[in-house]
Amino acid sequence: MDRETLSQALEYADLTSYQADAYLTLLEMGVSPAVDVGRESAVPVSQVYDVLRSLETKGYVETIERDKLYVRPCEPDESMTDLESRGELLHDAAEEIRERYREPERMDSRVSVTKRVETAVENARSLISDAQTVVELAGTYEQFELLIPELREARERGVVVRASVYVDDGQTPPEGFDPTGAFSEIRACSIPGPFLVVIDRDRTCFAPNTRADEDYGVVVYDRILPFVFHWYYLTCLWDLYPTVYADDPERFTYVAMEEFVRDCNGLWQDGYELRVVVDGIDLETERETSVEGTVVDLSYLGDDRPRSRLALSDLSAYKTVTLDTDDSLVEVGGWGAVFEDVEMRTITLVGIDAGATPFTE
Repeated sequence: MDRETLSQALEYADLTSYQADAYLTLLEMGVSPAVDVGRESAVPVSQVYDVLRSLETKGYVETIERDKLYVRPCEPDESMTDLESRGELLHDAAEEIRERYREPERMDSRVSVTKRVETAVENARSLISDAQTVVELAGTYEQFELLIPELREARERGVVVRASVYVDDGQTPPEGFDPTGAFSEIRACSIPGPFLVVIDRDRTCFAPNTRADEDYGVVVYDRILPFVFHWYYLTCLWDLYPTVYADDPERFTYVAMEEFVRDCNGLWQDGYELRVVVDGIDLETERETSVEGTVVDLSYLGDDRPRSRLALSDLSAYKTVTLDTDDSLVEVGGWGAVFEDVEMRTITLVGIDAGATPFTE
């Protein structure tokens, strides 16, 4: 490190430029008359005694009274402790400033705003680490790669992870991209859209990927707003696009009641016996529950219309599934269920039997 840089460092440690220059000069000279330090340094001779006395007060030098005033540098351990502590303080302050920059600016207890898209992705990583049931994700392959460690841990906990990746025509995954163990299903979305993560039913991260005037992100902790993002994800980023990866194509696990009713309504009308397992919340006890049974009723608002294949928009209002568990009838509702017995988190089709009586009006 050159002398100029050392002088700047000492000034950061609260020395004046004259004090820093005098001290560095004395280190080069060793024990010397005070007046000689003045002659060899940039300190005016008329001020050198005051400068050296102030350095002695700070513990950098020691003066010796002889026929004239001598000065020598002190052992640096004590004086440098202060410099080192200041360095640690500055380092810690820099880290804290970076953290505060990344940290969302809270608008209230439910919604936070971040200043960068990257910050929204970083927040998604920590939120995915706490996921219990489902993660719905939309983004680029590059953003997916940043989340893969947390997604793999979530899949190991049994969390359903479905992702819609934004691709240009003919785009393939980047070399080394491995979805195994991290995703339940990936669909290819041909229209660029926002970075979006909906976690369970109460957390959302959102940030624009393109066509935004400036970078920003939104983090939501709430049970109402995530439903809006979930419905946008379901209808605009997921339902219309082809599957490019599925970890178990033979397993039919649904995280949205709308999708289950749409896919299975025709089978049930045609007399197929549908056996399902529902994991959700018992609305009376507010505890997690798992129910297995046979579908004995599918009901949705407007079910008196002609029974062609349903669209998701047909199921945007009230819909329920009633199960016969052999012990009782259990009514299952979707996201936000209030009057049913169970609010589903996932519903898995585990059996189809063609021997039932067809549904009739």
